[in-house]
Amino acid sequence: MRIFSLVVFAAFTATVINAQSKETEKYRKESEEMRKQIWAWDKPQFRVKDIPREYATASKVVIAHHTELTADSKSKIAFYGLGFGAKKEQSITEIVREIIKVNDKNAVTDYSEFSFTQFAKTSGFFASDKMTTYVGVKVIKPNGTSKEINADDIVLTKDASSEKKAKVAIPDLQPGDILDYFIATEQTLTNDLSEKAYRVFLFDDAPILSLSFHAQLGKKFAIEYRSYNGAPELKVSKNDDKEIIVDVEKTNIPPFETSLWVAPVRQLPFIRMNISLGYSGFGSRYLDTRKPGEVTKSLNSDEALDDKADQFSTRYYNGYWMKAAKAQYDDIESSAKRKAKQMGLNFSSLSDDEKAALLFYTFRFNYLLNFNIDALSETINSGQKEYDGLSFALFCTMKAAGIDPAILISEVRTGFRINEAMDANDLVSTAYLTGSKKFLSIQSIYDIPFQMPSYIEGVKNTKSFTFDHPAAIMSMKKMSGLTNITTGPNVPASASDKNVRREDLHLSLTDDRSALTVKRTTTLKGIYKEDEQKNLILYEDYYESERKSFNEEKSLIEELEDGKRSKSKKYVEEVKNAFTEARKKQKDAFLKEAKDWFEQDITDMKDQKVKNLGVRHTSPDFIYSSAFTMGGLVKKAGNNIIIDIGKMQGQPLSVKDEQRKRDIDIYMAFARSIEYLIELEIPEGYTAEGLAALNVKVENETGVFATEATSTDKLVTIKVKKHYLHSFEPAANFDKMLAFIDASNNWVNAKLLLKKK
Repeated sequence: MRIFSLVVFAAFTATVINAQSKETEKYRKESEEMRKQIWAWDKPQFRVKDIPREYATASKVVIAHHTELTADSKSKIAFYGLGFGAKKEQSITEIVREIIKVNDKNAVTDYSEFSFTQFAKTSGFFASDKMTTYVGVKVIKPNGTSKEINADDIVLTKDASSEKKAKVAIPDLQPGDILDYFIATEQTLTNDLSEKAYRVFLFDDAPILSLSFHAQLGKKFAIEYRSYNGAPELKVSKNDDKEIIVDVEKTNIPPFETSLWVAPVRQLPFIRMNISLGYSGFGSRYLDTRKPGEVTKSLNSDEALDDKADQFSTRYYNGYWMKAAKAQYDDIESSAKRKAKQMGLNFSSLSDDEKAALLFYTFRFNYLLNFNIDALSETINSGQKEYDGLSFALFCTMKAAGIDPAILISEVRTGFRINEAMDANDLVSTAYLTGSKKFLSIQSIYDIPFQMPSYIEGVKNTKSFTFDHPAAIMSMKKMSGLTNITTGPNVPASASDKNVRREDLHLSLTDDRSALTVKRTTTLKGIYKEDEQKNLILYEDYYESERKSFNEEKSLIEELEDGKRSKSKKYVEEVKNAFTEARKKQKDAFLKEAKDWFEQDITDMKDQKVKNLGVRHTSPDFIYSSAFTMGGLVKKAGNNIIIDIGKMQGQPLSVKDEQRKRDIDIYMAFARSIEYLIELEIPEGYTAEGLAALNVKVENETGVFATEATSTDKLVTIKVKKHYLHSFEPAANFDKMLAFIDASNNWVNAKLLLKKK
């Protein structure tokens, strides 16, 4: 039997290897054929070698960028195992070719290696989809010689039957070379009638001499499109076979700033298309499909808003209003009432805002913080989970408790404007209380009630959704008939003093006077909190804090030890060990956070502690502390000591030379402030000098950087503050922002002299 098994295994292995070999050989032949076709393109823009003088100092110049998109569809009879049926198959090919002059080492680094997905395949009961990618690369030297990278140089970084990822190195690429490359993707989709989102970008951080797009789509396809931010309209025509022909051309495109405070979909030119198989048969009116061969320009966002209304109305009818699902939200109310009683409160006598907060915390504790012994690792790392705001769940929770909620539908502050939306996914939703106009959103377990999500701060032209009782509207009418849509409130923007990072630092010299001993307390407020909460808060501490807030008698471990399920008792030690291991890792997290913030040599981390979790609106600040040694900032100059005190603020934002010329508006994440209170103990026998040079103040309507240094015989006190007063600034204010940003960067070099008496 063993010999037979070995023979079978050997035969199976040989079959697999042979199949892989054939697949590899097939791919090589296809790749070679693809390269021959693309290198033979007769496009004059790819023969240009001279770069305009105005771009001589650019890191790179895109000489030509062209995209070729072709799609066809065909119906054929296929046997699925249960019977015969029409199998709809689409074949889509996209070829992107670009020729670039690389002028410096940064550009060489960017293009010295390509990574791509070579082959991917997904299979389903009624579908078998396949995608294959081909790459071609040529390097053209200044003397005109050309070298093509051999396809054999492609290295597979993932080699599985369902997916192959690959990379190809570009050896001997030097400043002054021209790189000519393409990435071609062939994709087969089966039984896929969904819309395919496609975008034509007409911008880059490098100048583009020629950009073009050409599409040829079978007559059964349909397109809906919209041009954004000054992008041209599509040039549409039909050929003799009634196929859709689309062209876009633009030349001499200047470089756009894309890396610093940019909202691309609001500021940079592009064309957005939804491509799908057209359908005009039975039910097309309700499916809202396009006719085959139809090219439609999207002119308003009513359809997107209706789609959003349909989504919520369907969830409301199938979820909240149906008794089986409604019980979930009633259960949250019942649980909140029990917790209120434990806390010595009468739920019915609370105000609507107080009820909403208690329901919020109950929902979070019961569903998001709920301990799951069967998924211990996932439970402990629950703080890393992200949610979509849970607007519908929070709406239903409030409605079940008799509070008057609504759902706010709005644009994302840096996303598509509400009147430029093309589909429901362009819009976001947030639950809020109609009485007090306060917001409720859960994107992580650290969110608190009544804090506005940063992505909708300052948004206007919102819509407000509430729901009628759906007793009589369950016909083929639009589901949005359940929804009352009215004008929503404008969303205020938080001030810089609401989103704060404050560092309280007490410094002293080490015994050998070669480094600084730091005692640190950090306070984070508002939108500044979440990233560090995710990194530093332990699940065990969070759970126990909430348990105590609700006056629950037993700790989590005690609950497990006294649990009626033998399984709980059995795994108590495993849970204890997991909590202990997580606590050990917390020290490493504190050390990493300090190194990342100060960008200095941090050692001897100790006394690390989270002093306030910041997960309740009644105590919203996240506060943590630690002690450590910071090296690299103390230098001896004879008998004197020089301290690079300016480096205590780490490395603040530095605006690069190429970013300083700005003609588009400034979209930052949020208004914010960073503040330091630095106290340095003066060692015995020394005096502090040079304090006057530490005092700086640059202030205008966009922000401020200010420092104030004072001293006594034993202590130097330095206050530092930097405020970005608004999340949005017009481009005309950029120079004013640079004034205080540069002042902060210059202060990094500030030094304090401790002079020997």
